[in-house]
Amino acid sequence: MKTGLKVFRIAGIDIRLHYSWWLIFILLAWSLSTTYFPQPEVFPGAVKSTYWVMGIIASLLLFISVLLHELSHSLVAKFRKIKVESITLFFFGGVAGITKEKIKPSSEFMMAIAGPIFSLVLAGVFYLIFIIGINGAAAAIAKYLALLNLILACFNLVPAYPLDGGRAFRAILYAYYKDLKKATRIASFGGKIFAIYMIMEGLFNLFGAVIIFPGGLWFLILGVFLFIIAKGSYEQVVVDEALEQIKIRDLVQKKYPILNSEQTVSSFLKQYQNSGEESFIIEGNNFLGVLDINNINPLGKKINSIAKLKLLAVPLTKNSFISEHDSAEKVFGIFMQTNSDILPVLAREVSSNSQNKQSKNRSEIIGIVRKRDLLTRLKYALKFKIGELKGSQVNTINNKKLRVEKMK
Repeated sequence: MKTGLKVFRIAGIDIRLHYSWWLIFILLAWSLSTTYFPQPEVFPGAVKSTYWVMGIIASLLLFISVLLHELSHSLVAKFRKIKVESITLFFFGGVAGITKEKIKPSSEFMMAIAGPIFSLVLAGVFYLIFIIGINGAAAAIAKYLALLNLILACFNLVPAYPLDGGRAFRAILYAYYKDLKKATRIASFGGKIFAIYMIMEGLFNLFGAVIIFPGGLWFLILGVFLFIIAKGSYEQVVVDEALEQIKIRDLVQKKYPILNSEQTVSSFLKQYQNSGEESFIIEGNNFLGVLDINNINPLGKKINSIAKLKLLAVPLTKNSFISEHDSAEKVFGIFMQTNSDILPVLAREVSSNSQNKQSKNRSEIIGIVRKRDLLTRLKYALKFKIGELKGSQVNTINNKKLRVEKMK
């Protein structure tokens, strides 16, 4: 699922800003302009507007430094033939949207250490600018960025997942144990321990009892953030491992409701309001789409009598189709991205030519997969740690129509 605002694209990679970025940017600019730069040993005697300009410029350059840090990870990934679709930036780090399901330990190790190495290079560049000292304000900003990039490099080298050092540590463990789940469990445990230390450090600092480092608020924010990511990263690996056990072909339903695109909404309501069905394939007049009653707004009785289902349905695109041979992990990702409750299953891949001929696509559909069925099957795999179920067993599970909480 895509989060954050897309701001631009570099080397084929979408750059997104997480919504929390804006708050941290404002907070950092305010902190620099009111407390850091006015210090006697940094840049004293300037007017308030100058400090604000310096704070904003320093914050933007720090953001660029973090962006370059994250891009170094992604460019190494692309060099290793790993597709990276996007980077979602928080202020002090980011998350890469990597489509490849399995990454070799050697590739993950190279990707992990690329960021800290690049941050060390940036620290050296900004330190040289500081030494040259073009003017007092520029030198103060350069000194700050040299220090922050050095801290960023050293901080990320801590072997605590999901920091870069933790990812490199996990890669080593994965290469040794040949077990990604075990490697992630150990690395993420280290990440949670480090996060708890940061939270404690931050709390003590806020009350004036510095344990090792000053900067209580930032330690507290980063500690909470790291703990959540470390915990979630291991859970994601567990889910991915469970998804590997699931065969999409066992979840394909050959019988499913197909409605005419020219049918009126009122006629549809009379026919299906008591059916228990929520999602439908809509076709007709070179149109093929999906109607999900959870994603539409009521129109009113008068409009229902004249409105056609085609107006409410979401047209199917190439990315909306799946194959019965696709991995469950891929299908799960498509469900999350499209926010659809059903996906049509094709007998073969959709070609660029057939994509524009939706009536032909209809003849290639062999069934559908429902999100609730995949989530139910995933729930069984997680709860009972079972392997592949036989098709008849899956059908029995589907017929029970267990209620599964919709994943966000």
